[in-house]
This record gives sequence, structure tokens and C-alpha cells, in this order.
Amino acid sequence: MEIVGRIHFDGYSFNVYNSLDEPHFLADDIIKALGLKDKVTLLGMVESDEYTHRMSHFNLDNSPGPLIDAIFITELGLYNILSQTDQEIGRKWRRIIHSNLVMMRRNNKLTIDGQFEEWDAILDDLYIDPETGILMQSVTVRGGDVEQIPYKEELN
Repeated sequence: MEIVGRIHFDGYSFNVYNSLDEPHFLADDIIKALGLKDKVTLLGMVESDEYTHRMSHFNLDNSPGPLIDAIFITELGLYNILSQTDQEIGRKWRRIIHSNLVMMRRNNKLTIDGQFEEWDAILDDLYIDPETGILMQSVTVRGGDVEQIPYKEELN
């Protein structure tokens, strides 16, 4: 996977892989930047659909390199990690995101109780599979049956 861009936030920089619309971030970069203990710690902060293993030939300068088993974190995974870190960047990130949620609620002309009713309705179709720990969603299929599938966000 090659570098397609770079993001900068609060003095941190991360190479962007895959695409700028569906970005991935190298786990090792996040671990180093945020001072996390190891990959086990990092993966404990994300859902199973928020990272992927890829065998990749690359060096950080995009030149061909040795074949390595790399872990890449998705955009949602990065947001999840930033929300959980106890570093200063985490506190700042949470404030920005929470302020954006308030702005979004107000732009949608919802009161706080209306917003939580909306979110609660969405939660009705989500659950964590107790055997796998994977976030699942209920979907109605042709014929009216309901099936449980791994959650995939629907971005408009």
C-alpha cells in the first residue's frame, strides 16, 4: 500500500494509505506518535472492522522495500484511538468532536431529547456478538426475515 497523503493534527503527522476518501493509517506510526505500549494495546482500542492486516512492500518514502506484515487502521479506528488516548491530543480531540456533535444537533434543529431519541432508534438495530465481540446490525432481507451482519456505517 502506498502513501497517498498526510494529515496533521496538533503537532502530530500521519501518512495516509489506501485513498484520501477511505484512508488507512499504519499502526506502527500511531503507536509511536501516541506513545502506546504495543500493537496489542492499540488493537484493544478498536473494533475488529477498524483494522486490517496487509502484506506490503514499502518504505516510508514510498520506495520499494521488504515484504512486511503491516497492520493498518481505518479512519473510524483512528477516531476511536484518539477518543480513548489519555494524551493531551485525546482531550482536545474529544472536545472538538463533542462540540461538532452539538453543532450537528443544532443544525438539524433537534433538541437534546430528540437527538437521543434518534440515536436510541439506531441502537435498536445494533448489538455486540457475544461469541466474536463483533459489532453487528440487524437487516431485513427479502421476504421479511431479519439477519445479523457485521456493522458497516452508511455514509451519505
